[in-house]
Amino acid sequence: MLRELIPRKRRIPIFLGFLMLMAGTVFITMELAYEKGRVLVPDLVGAPAPVAMERLKEEGLEGRIVGERYHPSLSKRSVVFQDPAPLSRIKQHRSVALTISRGTNELFLPDFTLQKKEAARRTMGAKGLGLGELCQIHSDRVARDKVISQSPPAGTKLIIGDTVSLLVSLGPQERVYLMPDLIGKDVQTVSQALTAMGFKVQLDPPPPSKRGSAKILSQEPHSGSPVPSGSKILLGLEEKKPEGKTDWNM
Repeated sequence: MLRELIPRKRRIPIFLGFLMLMAGTVFITMELAYEKGRVLVPDLVGAPAPVAMERLKEEGLEGRIVGERYHPSLSKRSVVFQDPAPLSRIKQHRSVALTISRGTNELFLPDFTLQKKEAARRTMGAKGLGLGELCQIHSDRVARDKVISQSPPAGTKLIIGDTVSLLVSLGPQERVYLMPDLIGKDVQTVSQALTAMGFKVQLDPPPPSKRGSAKILSQEPHSGSPVPSGSKILLGLEEKKPEGKTDWNM
């Protein structure tokens, strides 16, 4: 009985080894069958889109651009992401989804000072910036509708989508005067003074030429009225006849 037990014990390791060999053979066969027709996906991140497409074509794969996104360092139209990931093994003729760069989304803010308001807004729109607050004040130094200042200041690093606030000029503030009492005053003296202040003087009737001085009989606006610079002032005249001249209609 002892002689029979020893050979049987030796048969067990041999049998187990045979089973392991068979299992390994089956696994290798299945792995080879699984890998048949599969290729390694190349690493395309950072490559220009046309180059990435060509490399995929060489591997028997198809490239497909599925989207774009900003990237701080990769140039425009370069691959920033791929699916499947680099070094994956996939079957030939499968497609690889590529996301490409729109370039950096960072920019330095231009100087809009003294530019026309609409020109500044067009530039902001072209650069992907929005308009924040728009404030307007009178200015004697900056022409109407031109930018006086901006916030943030020129040269600030921004991200596309940020907003910029502008302070825009309304031009010089309109001057308003209090209308004096002009009744009885010499029209020539008054007209010269009003014209020098920017008013438009209209006389009714026109003063006689070389026939004596004319006095103001009426005025519009009336004394005490607020009158903006550049307004029209109507003066009604009364003629003073030259001395020694006789009125034959008396």
